[in-house]
Amino acid sequence: MNPSRRNALLLAINELAASDAEEIAGKNTLLQKCCEVIMQDQEYCLIWAGKRDSDGKGITPLVALTSANIPEKDCMYLVEQVITDMHESNPAAKALLSQSYVVYGNVLEQIDSPALKEIALKTGFRSCSAWPLTHKDKEFGVLNIHSEKIDCFSKDEISFLQTVVADISLALYSQDMTQRMQIERDFNREIVDTMQALLVSISPCGRILSFNQTAEKVTGYKEKEVIDLYWVDVLMAPEHRKSNQQLLSNVLKGEQEQMNFESCLLTKDKQERTIDWHGSFRQNIEQGKVGLVLFGIDITGQIQAGEDLHRAIAQWENIFSAIQDPALLVSSDAVILDANLATFTAARKSRSEVIGQQICDILHLGRTQGSACPLEDLIKTRQSRIIETELRGLHGNYLLTVSPLQSPNNSMAASLLVARDLTEEELMQAEALRSAQLASVGELAAGVAHEINNPINGIINYAQIILDDPTDSDSPDLLRRIIKEGKRVATIVSNLLDFSRRRDESPEDHSIHKIVQNCLELVSHQFRNDQILFEFHLPPELSSVYCNAQQIQQVLLNILSNARYALNKRFPTQDPDKKIFLSGEEVEHENKSYVRITITDNGTGIEQDIIDRIYDPFYSTKPAGEGTGLGLSISHGLIQDNKGYLRIKSEFGSFTSLIVDIPISE
Repeated sequence: MNPSRRNALLLAINELAASDAEEIAGKNTLLQKCCEVIMQDQEYCLIWAGKRDSDGKGITPLVALTSANIPEKDCMYLVEQVITDMHESNPAAKALLSQSYVVYGNVLEQIDSPALKEIALKTGFRSCSAWPLTHKDKEFGVLNIHSEKIDCFSKDEISFLQTVVADISLALYSQDMTQRMQIERDFNREIVDTMQALLVSISPCGRILSFNQTAEKVTGYKEKEVIDLYWVDVLMAPEHRKSNQQLLSNVLKGEQEQMNFESCLLTKDKQERTIDWHGSFRQNIEQGKVGLVLFGIDITGQIQAGEDLHRAIAQWENIFSAIQDPALLVSSDAVILDANLATFTAARKSRSEVIGQQICDILHLGRTQGSACPLEDLIKTRQSRIIETELRGLHGNYLLTVSPLQSPNNSMAASLLVARDLTEEELMQAEALRSAQLASVGELAAGVAHEINNPINGIINYAQIILDDPTDSDSPDLLRRIIKEGKRVATIVSNLLDFSRRRDESPEDHSIHKIVQNCLELVSHQFRNDQILFEFHLPPELSSVYCNAQQIQQVLLNILSNARYALNKRFPTQDPDKKIFLSGEEVEHENKSYVRITITDNGTGIEQDIIDRIYDPFYSTKPAGEGTGLGLSISHGLIQDNKGYLRIKSEFGSFTSLIVDIPISE
């Protein structure tokens, strides 16, 4: 090979090795290019390259070029036939196994392989050489060069090819390292871009060198917009720039190796974001471009959440403290976590004596050994319940509400207990009932006075007749009349006194007939005076009821009084439709039996828009001075106390029906 051809060949390979890696994608392409450059030498008739198989038992051809008139696929086929195994008669195998070049001067005489001789005959080569492609102990394959000349591979030629192979190996090594570095850079960039934190690299003079996708998303700036800009101008709000620049200066001067600070960032659209920054110092700052790497976490949402949580806690504490009834926060194992001032006042204990104690020990003053506390069971099983109970620890009767609190993932299961003192409420209810009774007595007094006036006048007249003529044969009959009228007066007065007397009766079995009869004896004279027709039907087989008879009588009298008022308002004088109907029957609610008393009047009725308010305390449809507004409110409460139901049906200008259900005795 003449010097000019050699120089041209080496120059072409060096230029190929120095070309952009993106223009030569893959080792096979680079090998192909190198083989094409070598093939330009007219002394070579076949050049091919291969690589050792992963199992080390064979060689896989990568590229093959020939100057003979053989199609490329046939040429590759011939090469594959030559390297079917790693036998030492295979120059490529021998080169790889020995990691040194191999030269055969006269192929037809020196090689025994029929396959190799066949390819030698077809391609016309007479000598061959195989060169392992290695650099820094890294193997990239083997290069095989064949020539038509028997004496092609002289000492000078071998020396030259060693240089060529070294350049090719170096080019393959460079390409491999470039690709590895590119893969690593791409991988690192992918990691940086997928991080949920801002990652910004800064030069020693404070210029931005890189900007990841999270930084772009948070700030609103693209990386190309901020590259080479001063870092504080992009990442800091104006009021923070001076102090943070001083931090960077201290790091660069070596006064500290890292910096941690929290700062306000002003985004491209002028939104403020709070970022928690961590800056790490690069030790090779003199040799490299990176002076500092800033790692930032956007904590704006956390700060907002913290402020919201603080406000929520403050609101909860204000509400908790403002509750006038005892309120306690209890853990799932029935330990008191917190309580309000009303609890300490009712328990007559200090905060330290209540917090941390078992709920049963505070509310019930403990329990007998071995017994279970139903309240603690409710709390542990996270049940909601409303209980009317005596709480000895709070010194009274209370309506206790148990409400489980919801928490994320049940991280802290707790319940809220609120105890409403019923002692004062019961006194107020009793006083209201007493006021209603006295009001009813006052309403009945005039009628009762008139009712007993007639029999008293009869008694006086009968007594005067007997006094005038004691021997009259009619005297015994007159005496019997006096006794009858006296008993009538006594019955009326007894019923009135019985109704007006303050009594705290417990529920007992009573005859509904007797309760209704007592009511009618008190109001029948009023119905007669007002010319009201009264009809009633109570089947004799009605069961006895379990109730407080005095309270039920109060309810029925209130209903009859309202019916009388409505009839007198609609019919000021006598009228055939001026009627009250009372009926009774047995019904069932939720598998429980009740006696139902229905009282219907043909009075004014109730307007639909106010019918839902008639149970409200102090609400009355009567004119001022004619009603207290306590009637139906008290009646509704009394029926509930007796485990019954009170409902109303009405049509304005037509009728009103009050339906009272009282539980039957078991």
